[in-house]
Amino acid sequence: MELALYFPNLGYYTRDNIEIGKEGDFFTASHLGKVFGILLVRYIKILWEKLEYPQNFSITEIGPGMGYLCEDIMEELLNEHNITTSNFQYNLVEINPYLKKRQQERLAKYLDYIRWYSSIDELFNLNGVVICNEIFDAFPVRIFEVKKGKLFEVYVTIDEKGDFIEKLMPARKETFEFIQESAQHVLEIDGYRSEINLRMKDFIEKLSKAVKRGFLLIFDYGWNNEEYYNPQRNKGTLLCYYKHTINENPYINVGLQDITSHVNFSVLQKWANDSGFKIIEYMSQSKFLVSLCDEQLLERLKKQELIDKFKRLILPQGMGETHKVLIFFKS
Repeated sequence: MELALYFPNLGYYTRDNIEIGKEGDFFTASHLGKVFGILLVRYIKILWEKLEYPQNFSITEIGPGMGYLCEDIMEELLNEHNITTSNFQYNLVEINPYLKKRQQERLAKYLDYIRWYSSIDELFNLNGVVICNEIFDAFPVRIFEVKKGKLFEVYVTIDEKGDFIEKLMPARKETFEFIQESAQHVLEIDGYRSEINLRMKDFIEKLSKAVKRGFLLIFDYGWNNEEYYNPQRNKGTLLCYYKHTINENPYINVGLQDITSHVNFSVLQKWANDSGFKIIEYMSQSKFLVSLCDEQLLERLKKQELIDKFKRLILPQGMGETHKVLIFFKS
């Protein structure tokens, strides 16, 4: 999964012809018009005030895709609130040089405000807000399977025809310890298969080192630990997206399709807490976005013909209930 998604120039997220949105394989909240950015600016202003308007305030976006969200946030901030360069910076963390170029073209009129980084390791002393919009679901995961009470992991090899095939091997120490702590009950379910995302732990620890004081906003789809490892959910959550179609086979279209798994919000909260973040809110995306609305804003969305896009963000049949929002603070 690591190779398929991130191998230099050939992985799904690192190739030079990736498209995200209507022309690509999937879309996120930022592709539904300007609604998401407009609402986020409302919340960023609240957090900015809570931080008592530090001179070095920054917004940091991890994995900005085509740059739509940054563009919407910048437009809203500069047009509505007279922010000046002296006390504001927008950081974009982008691993793909091709996407960085696309972002620079899209954000040409805001270049004075924006800095690009290729890794969160390059960030330090952040005061402000960090945005992770559908980042954790794209981390490589380990798939485990239970056979006769024993824990195995899924490895990948090739057969005599050169095709990818799976091979079960004894689980590694970290995998076994995770299952013992978080999902011991599945060891009694023969054939139970799911995944664990250990990469989140390393990522959140690095992010904590980068943030001096501020807020972390996470938007993603997933469940708490109990829901994630429900005995009835015995095939895991791994899915592949290719040209807006869904399949469960990560061994086809390698490097050309997105491979994702749902996020375990319980372990994400625990690891965030262990690294120095404190959870403030955990709620549905619908509840979060509706809480930022008032009559004036809804009237504006109607005038700009954005109401239908807003509904897709908040209604259960859209992204309203599948996607959750986690808000953390570090001081």
